[in-house]
Amino acid sequence: MKIKLRHLILAAAVVFVAGFQQAKSLHPTVEAKESEYRTVTVKKGDTVYRIARKYGTTVKSIAKLNGLNNPSLIRAGQVLRLPLPAFAEHLHQKERGSGLTDAVPVSMAMPVMSRGRSLGEFTLTAYTSGPESTGKRPGDAGYGITSSGGKAVEGVTIAVDPAVISLGSRVYIEGIGYRVAQDIGSAIKGKKIDLYMDDVTEARKFGVKKNIKVEIVD
Repeated sequence: MKIKLRHLILAAAVVFVAGFQQAKSLHPTVEAKESEYRTVTVKKGDTVYRIARKYGTTVKSIAKLNGLNNPSLIRAGQVLRLPLPAFAEHLHQKERGSGLTDAVPVSMAMPVMSRGRSLGEFTLTAYTSGPESTGKRPGDAGYGITSSGGKAVEGVTIAVDPAVISLGSRVYIEGIGYRVAQDIGSAIKGKKIDLYMDDVTEARKFGVKKNIKVEIVD
């Protein structure tokens, strides 16, 4: 009887350890000594991408070191650990070995969310990178590139009148969400905003929306 009980305990222990190892493989964590990282406090307007660029590391490294399942969900006042150069290289080697890249989803690129000063009501339309909006086709010089010099990104990029909203400003659009003023357009004058979309059909379906409240975030 004692032998059977011992075997049952051993079997249960093996199952527990196996399950624990499997859970670890599904949710990997990174152990780091204090000498391998520094800490920073998230400020209003920060993103993981912006912090990574500022301190010479990567979004993936910061996410791993801090156990961030969704790096877009950071908040002002939060303390993040950032890998120091030697440890950062170690993390980067692990990323390359696992086939991971530092591509930044749109949600990661957006800032710590906060509401700001009202700019009043605007008229919204939508545009694409194609000839129906820009006169350019894939392969043409400047295709898909905003007047700010970056690639237009659906869910982020909007075209504005820089006399009303400065390029680089972040705004909150009622019913749409947070966007960044990255582009301008000859037809975008005064209180008008053009939302960038990848698909021309969706852009046409969006149509014209009037009297939409807009707030400047920073």
